Amino acid sequence: MKKTIKILLTVIIIVGVSVCGLYFGFHYKQSQKVAEVVKLDGGLAMTEYWGDNIESYGMVTSEKAQTCYVPSGTEIVSVNVAVGDHVNAGDVIISVKKDEKNIAEKELQLEKARQGYRVSQIKLDRLMNMTPSPDPVNVSSNDDTREYEYVSSVDYVAKQEFENGYDGGVYKKDEVVATETFDYNGKSTGMTYYVYDHHGTGDETVTTKTSIKKEEYKGKDLTDQDYITTKSNTSIKSYVRRTYYYDSATQKVVGEIVYDMNGDIEYEKKVPTGLSAKQISEDTATLQAQMKKQDLEIRKMENEYETMLTTKDNGDIVARVSGTVSKIQDKDNFNKNQPFFIITATDEYYITGSIGEFYLDQLHVGDSVSFNSWETGQSAEAVITSISDSPAAEDNYFFGGSGNTNSSNYEFKASFDKSVGIEIGTAVDITINSSNQEQSGLYIPGYLIKKDATGSFVMKMNEAGVLEKAYIKIGKKVWGDMTQVKDGITIEDSLAFPYGNGAIEGIKCKQVNGFEENNMGGLG
Repeated sequence: MKKTIKILLTVIIIVGVSVCGLYFGFHYKQSQKVAEVVKLDGGLAMTEYWGDNIESYGMVTSEKAQTCYVPSGTEIVSVNVAVGDHVNAGDVIISVKKDEKNIAEKELQLEKARQGYRVSQIKLDRLMNMTPSPDPVNVSSNDDTREYEYVSSVDYVAKQEFENGYDGGVYKKDEVVATETFDYNGKSTGMTYYVYDHHGTGDETVTTKTSIKKEEYKGKDLTDQDYITTKSNTSIKSYVRRTYYYDSATQKVVGEIVYDMNGDIEYEKKVPTGLSAKQISEDTATLQAQMKKQDLEIRKMENEYETMLTTKDNGDIVARVSGTVSKIQDKDNFNKNQPFFIITATDEYYITGSIGEFYLDQLHVGDSVSFNSWETGQSAEAVITSISDSPAAEDNYFFGGSGNTNSSNYEFKASFDKSVGIEIGTAVDITINSSNQEQSGLYIPGYLIKKDATGSFVMKMNEAGVLEKAYIKIGKKVWGDMTQVKDGITIEDSLAFPYGNGAIEGIKCKQVNGFEENNMGGLG
């Protein structure tokens, strides 16, 4: 029983000494680490954002106007008016050879075109809501290497001379009687016993140390504290704790693998695969350009279809409004992609477009817009005269605009002087210069922000010059990855890249002018 108690006491002492050593060793190592921080007002952040231009598109029209597209293949028999003529509603403008079967064919073409637009809209919605994947060319990996100090062996040392019980020898004071080894998990991996042969006299004394088997050891009990003391020896094990995958284009950590000390994976967040931000942007721009053409073609086909339906049995196409003929093409050589004739009842021209609901608070009656013709590239200015109170119908192909494709669109109108020379029926791109786009506040790069169960936070240097976690309230994202911070930090604060040393609270901070790429990935 006494022997068992002595063994337990010895083990407790060894463990206690080891734990203390590890504790103080760990905190010493932590005190030597330094986090690099950059001051926000040094160019890392911004305090004003003037917003992006809001893009839309539409066409030139008038409150009272008639635009007539002649269907492809139509034979024009006669033209009864010229540019500048005044006509009344019901007057015959042109006469065509009417073919009833073309009406059903045009109806099918129109529905096919509408379905094609719907498919494009679904593709655009997917692109606009797609999370970009990093470009593999920009992804590099960095290992977070840790050091673990552990008791690798314990020496049992003679406190005074005593017989070793092996061939009549003795242990002298401070000689190692036995050594027990451990792995880094604290598991004993073996015990080695020793005997010593002391021969010769005086300065000629020679000591030979020899290993023996456990059962050959006949000396004192190793737990006998009157004769035996212990000495712990430590070793350092280096191991990869984490591998981070870093996207240099967005300056974000996009993947992570966490290992235990045995190298087994505890957690893995794989690097996303799919379209990169650049590919999404390019595909979106291509699809939007395609949809503009589809939209214009649908509107032209709708006009052609309406012309077919309203053409009289004798082939006469009549004026539906009283006004002036502002355009008429040559019946023997006309462009089917442009109106064959236009009648205007008023000199007031305006453009129509749409805007997403998220932009409504930035648009007001009286704001100016710029627009340019798809056909000629000619530009002009217009002033917004009305904004719809209700969203446009989902199947309204006439209007298009930028913004969240999942949001509702609202129609707006903007008037301009017709003397600029852009005629009714012209498709135009519209750029809205809102009078209320300035968004003051603090904007910082998104790679400085992390999240946990409590919320979004940054790692900042406090007044004592050490690193601390600061929770923040975030707002909108602009210009790719600049994120608005509404509360929690100021432009005067200095922040660390929140990985590697920059993620360790309580360590000292070093002010630098900017984050180097190797430090931003420097996760050791």
